[in-house]
Amino acid sequence: MAIEAESIAQLLRLAPETDIDVETLGPGADAPVHATLFLPGALQQQVLVRGLGDEDSETHASVLEALGGAGFAAAPRLLAAGSGLAIEEWAEGLTALAAAHGTEALERVVATIAALHALPIRAGARWELPEDSLIPGVDVPLHRLGFAAHEREAAAAPIAAAREALRAGPFGFVHGRLTAGAVVLTAGGPVFTGFAHAGAGHQLCDLAAFLVTAGLGLDERGALGGRYAAARGLEATTMQGLVELAGLLWGMEDLLTLPRRLIEALGDDPATHRIQLEASRIEAFLRERGGPHPAAMAIRAALWRR
Repeated sequence: MAIEAESIAQLLRLAPETDIDVETLGPGADAPVHATLFLPGALQQQVLVRGLGDEDSETHASVLEALGGAGFAAAPRLLAAGSGLAIEEWAEGLTALAAAHGTEALERVVATIAALHALPIRAGARWELPEDSLIPGVDVPLHRLGFAAHEREAAAAPIAAAREALRAGPFGFVHGRLTAGAVVLTAGGPVFTGFAHAGAGHQLCDLAAFLVTAGLGLDERGALGGRYAAARGLEATTMQGLVELAGLLWGMEDLLTLPRRLIEALGDDPATHRIQLEASRIEAFLRERGGPHPAAMAIRAALWRR
């Protein structure tokens, strides 16, 4: 069902004289909308309106509510929910996927990721699962990424070693897919969006997802991994190697979901471009030489022999 201005006005209990401009943000009747509210007194407010009813949208709305209750300011505030809709604040800015980002902006994003991971909340999904199942890389069907049998066999042991190293954690609340496209760089600092996959997880996968899809090199990833470690009270050198492993395992799993996403994005050129850019950055990261952890070097050597 298309989201209409009248439904937004009723849910927000707006004055009758309020005008609302609605812009649909994707194909399909269930696409979210960006709405501009022209309030009495020449005031304007921008909001994002999503339909409720499926698991992803329900998770997103419930997590926003939990983050607001925890005082986490780097996520859109949930303004209202009901009648099949959820209305949240609009984050004005460019995503870290689209915008050039300097050192200060990147450090602010990493500090915000650390703050998100430190929250004592249990919102979202997967909290009933054992920690081991939250580490990516279990039976990854590498044949779907084009790897031959001898390559898959050579990568099996280092992938298992990578998963073993990641058992040390940290585990806890995660965004679930914190790519650079989910980070909006606003005038007030970074804002994280799209919490449909939030819940329990390996927290270094959030950090790795951002660093990889932001297109950062090994030295930048290492430095920012060190800043995350310092913010969380973790050992920096060890953490840099674990972030690399998390990036490799997360990246291989994420690439496997992209064909479906590309099909879903047909007719939405910006979404298709975003997905393709993220995928190209993930692949470039996976193919890099070496790495700060022996298992990372072994995985790359097995799958991309030179």
